[in-house]
Amino acid sequence: MIQQDAAGDTPLLDKTVVATDPPYYDNIGYADLSDFFYVWQRRTLRDIWPDLFRRVLVPKEEELVATPYRHGGKSAAEQFFMEGMGQALRNMYRSGADEFPVTLYYAFKQAEVAKEGLTSPGWATFLQAVSDAGYTIDGTWPVRTELSSRTVGLGANALASSIVLVCRKRPMHARAITRREFMAHLRAELPDALEKIREGGVGPVDMAQAAMGPGMGIFTAASRVLEPDDTPMSVRTAIALINQVRDEITGEEAAGYDRESRFCIDWFEAFGTDKGRPGDAITMAQAYDVGIDDLQNAGVFSARGGHARLLRRDELPADWNPDADAHLTDWECAQHLARVLEAPQGGIEAAARLYSAMGPERSEAARMLAYRLYDICERQNRPTEAQVWNMLAQEWPALESALTRLTEDARQRKEAAGQESFEFGVTNDGA
Repeated sequence: MIQQDAAGDTPLLDKTVVATDPPYYDNIGYADLSDFFYVWQRRTLRDIWPDLFRRVLVPKEEELVATPYRHGGKSAAEQFFMEGMGQALRNMYRSGADEFPVTLYYAFKQAEVAKEGLTSPGWATFLQAVSDAGYTIDGTWPVRTELSSRTVGLGANALASSIVLVCRKRPMHARAITRREFMAHLRAELPDALEKIREGGVGPVDMAQAAMGPGMGIFTAASRVLEPDDTPMSVRTAIALINQVRDEITGEEAAGYDRESRFCIDWFEAFGTDKGRPGDAITMAQAYDVGIDDLQNAGVFSARGGHARLLRRDELPADWNPDADAHLTDWECAQHLARVLEAPQGGIEAAARLYSAMGPERSEAARMLAYRLYDICERQNRPTEAQVWNMLAQEWPALESALTRLTEDARQRKEAAGQESFEFGVTNDGA
């Protein structure tokens, strides 16, 4: 066991495989907390590890936490964290094994999701240090490690979730690219990357974090990304651009929905399930060449008595059958799947039967719509509705598994029934 300052001047062990959970910017001073345990460990273990327990208390000044009271203010604390984290990462870069990736863990606070995406000072500062050290980010993967119900999390801006950064050393021959090239690479590569992330089971609530991986992979693969005035682009700007392109891709995916569903998405973004004016509904519907009567006949909208609104899920028919729906829409498919999953008498198997009746195109549109609606709810602070759409997307693998199981059960019953008919026929012929 070795105790060593990762940001110090002493080189780390050569050819090291690094997996580290570094300090989280300004969250908790673990060095202060550690004294509670250290004093008792020191009494029992200093004869076994005298070098580790040579101090009376845990060292604190070197701890890589942006704590204002230790460094004379917020700005100086951030500079200390940035310089120290940069030095630690450079030490890892020099000492790390080339053939293995480095895995770094970062935990988000509950208030670290800004309007333009994950652009908190701690996250952007951390990514900047990773890039400046010479690493290319291969992937970012969300991990559910934090419980909001634990004691420290109650009523506090505590840690909400963690993300794992998978990094490799940037090749020495990497070239600089322009902002235009960066945007072109994002638009070319992110659509396939986002689809693979969804297929991997990442729900809407984690998509923004997971999408950082392929986006930052493009950014950090270049030696620099140059702005039009030839200044290097900051990580914070890159994050905003990645989120911008992700929104563009989501909007392009929405263009594949039927006209009624595109209207419903826009109305939901503007009003949710609250009432609006019929005049607004008519204007919005005209943009999609659809009439208010069409929306009402489709069973998704109500316009009467001077009010217009989307139908709520609890107003949708419980016996709805997509095969018998003469005006089937993607919006209905998503809403009914969510309704069945929410219902006490519903559940995965009931939703899987509905999923099967929709057919592959409609069910895939419903899955994509769940991500779209979650993004809208997250931006507009509708947490209850956001949970519904995150649940639907998260349960998609379970729906597919249930459908496979139901299909196999039906096949086995059919074969068994056929065998019984065959045996009955042989008995009659023999008689």
